[in-house]
Amino acid sequence: MPSSFILNKNNGLSFFQFPLFQTVPGLTHGIFTRHGGKSSGPYASLNLSFSVGDQAQTVAANRELVINTLGISILQSLKQVHGKGSVEIQDGSPGNIGFIPESQSGDILMTRLPGQGLMIKLADCQSILLYDPNHRAVANIHCGWRGNINNVIGEAVKQMKRAYQTDPAGLLAGIGPSLGPCCAQFVNYRTEIPARYWTYQSRPNYFDLWRLSRDQLIAAGVREDRIQIAGICTCCQTQDFFSYRKEKMTGRFATVIALQ
Repeated sequence: MPSSFILNKNNGLSFFQFPLFQTVPGLTHGIFTRHGGKSSGPYASLNLSFSVGDQAQTVAANRELVINTLGISILQSLKQVHGKGSVEIQDGSPGNIGFIPESQSGDILMTRLPGQGLMIKLADCQSILLYDPNHRAVANIHCGWRGNINNVIGEAVKQMKRAYQTDPAGLLAGIGPSLGPCCAQFVNYRTEIPARYWTYQSRPNYFDLWRLSRDQLIAAGVREDRIQIAGICTCCQTQDFFSYRKEKMTGRFATVIALQ
């Protein structure tokens, strides 16, 4: 386990935190494992997605557990589409059961409102957290390999600059557990991945998407010393995380960040 990643337990749930974010007053976040929830079968047990075949009432109960664990008011999430659309949360009106229905599509969530848990659902894709300490704003990015190709990371930084006058050099960034260079195999990469990214092969047909995301953050103006990488491969560690590549029918874990 990378020394830069801290495991916490609260309310029966296990979640990881980046030290870079953990010490910031008024900021909470968690990268939740698959443990401690109420789902069963291939979704056992903290599945947080309504779209994978799990029972809706069970997913709702799992989301309530996350809300209570982090001490936030609301979970905000999107219909993730592997694009680079952004949604800014400007209305904090609570839903009936503590989370807002997923009525919007996109892969970037951002806000300056307190109590809003920005949630990205995952099963091998990266979550990338951004925090602007100067303007008290946060973002959470869903970034799979298609997101890397579309540079959803650069788009998120651009949108924070537009909405909050964010200086990228002041941002803190964290890259969550996801498909590692050990397992990110693309046998058809010549037709799927543009040639400009082929240098990110760690060995033939395998790509280091963590390094690519780090470089895209740096290209967007984020300082390298303000970037932390979890360094955990979800495909290797299905005992703790859901992995679509390894399990196919499975749940989704989540990364959440919120201003308090």
